Amino acid sequence: MKKLLFISLIVLLLPMNIQAAEDLPFSAGICVNKANVLIQNEKIDQAIIVLEEFAQKGYGVDKDVAAKKGYDHFYIDFLLGNCFLMLDQRGDDPALVKKAAQAYERAVGKEPDLSAGWLNLAKCRYELMQMEKAANAFIKGYETGDEKKPSNLYYASVCHTLADNFEPALLVFQNLMTAHPGEVLLEWKQTLVNIYFSLKKNKQALPWIQELAEKCKGEQKKKWQEILLYQYLTLEMDQKALGYAKFLTGIDPCEPKWWKALTHIYLGKDNLEQGLVSLMIYSFITPLSQQETTLMADLYMACNIPLTAAQHYEKWIEQAPDQIKDDIMDKIRKISNAYRAGCEQGPALEWIEKGLAMKMDPDLLRTKADLQFQKKNYTSAFNTYEQLTQFEKQKGFGFLMMGYSAWNEGMTLKAFNAFTAASKYQKHKKEAQKALTHLQLFSEAQ
Repeated sequence: MKKLLFISLIVLLLPMNIQAAEDLPFSAGICVNKANVLIQNEKIDQAIIVLEEFAQKGYGVDKDVAAKKGYDHFYIDFLLGNCFLMLDQRGDDPALVKKAAQAYERAVGKEPDLSAGWLNLAKCRYELMQMEKAANAFIKGYETGDEKKPSNLYYASVCHTLADNFEPALLVFQNLMTAHPGEVLLEWKQTLVNIYFSLKKNKQALPWIQELAEKCKGEQKKKWQEILLYQYLTLEMDQKALGYAKFLTGIDPCEPKWWKALTHIYLGKDNLEQGLVSLMIYSFITPLSQQETTLMADLYMACNIPLTAAQHYEKWIEQAPDQIKDDIMDKIRKISNAYRAGCEQGPALEWIEKGLAMKMDPDLLRTKADLQFQKKNYTSAFNTYEQLTQFEKQKGFGFLMMGYSAWNEGMTLKAFNAFTAASKYQKHKKEAQKALTHLQLFSEAQ
């Protein structure tokens, strides 16, 4: 925004040939003519000397004499300011801009209705980063001008914005829209939206965002469409957000960001099936990130499509061979659970073994033992549950299942010892004691 304003000011705010006042005294007129000749011959330094020496003649002279000669005439100061700015364009010297500002200050002090003086002063204040003063000068330049240019009010609003004076910026912009309703450019309205955002008046900004999203072209259009969708979500306008996301996917179906947004809107409404469909379409348009691959797999699991979920968890591991071990272990647990849910015990056990080769993980051990028990491999299950008892939080459960595994395999003594060990853990005490009673009765019957 600042760069755009700077370029416009160079074009609009350097009127070098302004007509001097009709009452310019003869002596001042001669001085101005000499200065103009030097300026035309690009001898700006010499023009400044001529003007400054002429103005200095008024020091210590009677006011009436100074006025008669024109030593203190506003146009001398105005032309001097222009000269300093012309020199500044050659070398970008802040000291010259400061001198120009001082000259224009003197000029508008003597001639408050000098619109060009105010506007050039505004340019100087802007370049000196004196944004509040620049804004006020733009307003004075607008008010005193024969032609009320809406751009000067816009620049004033921008300068207030750059000074973080957002309330005055909004007030000036509102005055601009009132005075020139048909002349406010579309790009200017972007500044108005930024002002509303800065004041945390996001809802008031909505009509302007909607207009920008509708009327802008190319990448700017997409930017404002995205902002509008985000504002609907932020303002908890859920139905608006859903409807607009559907609209965007309809008019621009090859833009992945719309499908991604639609996915999150559906997930925010706990509509997992539609969220999964949107994410699937998104994946057809652009490769999924690791995080998105995980989300896809989680959604397949939540929608009871476990085998496809397993495939996506496997893709995640393929994409991230250098991930830290804990992340890989988490995905291996999910893969084994997904295959187990899909009644594919073989692949589930294969992934469990891969995980256990990396780390003795209690969750994987428990899943492995449960699968062995379900397949009636009771001896293997017994051994795996025994490994599980190495982990403090799994001891009670491990001993209990060791008992059942041994009992099913006919290893009565081992079953008795395992149930006895399990009964020492409060969570499993009741079931273990009940098993011991049944085991005792079974043994006596034998």
